Amino acid sequence: ANAYHAADRWIEVTKGLPVNKHVAKITASKFNPGRVYVVLNDRRQDNHTPYIYVSENYGMLWRPVTANLPASPVNVLIEDTDKVNVLYCGTDMGAYISKDGGKIWTAINGNMPAAVSVNDMFIHPAEKKLVIGTYGRGVYIIDDLSKLR
Repeated sequence: ANAYHAADRWIEVTKGLPVNKHVAKITASKFNPGRVYVVLNDRRQDNHTPYIYVSENYGMLWRPVTANLPASPVNVLIEDTDKVNVLYCGTDMGAYISKDGGKIWTAINGNMPAAVSVNDMFIHPAEKKLVIGTYGRGVYIIDDLSKLR
């Protein structure tokens, strides 16, 4: 049995993550079974630090992947369904894409208001369109992801 998958007990995997933060999203990788992303935020303290971490070993070690994201809470992170290392995240200040696993982030503007809060997103499995859910502004759909990737 894998030490990270003990069936009879829970294993603490938060070592190295900031303490007393809200877990907003956990995303398991489609490309690497040991890879997992966690999104944290801290609205209680009016903290605008973006917190996105990745582990390559089932949560035993974490590293931040926020690079150049603006000072804004992060709400969601997803992987691209077809391209490894392409990530999308939603913050209180808009949607972003990284083509290199979180080293560099670029704003996804399109026809969305620049500072809209993005609460959720997913890639439609059949249509391969990025669906972005915002707080109070509606739903936006990016029809052609190839232009972003």
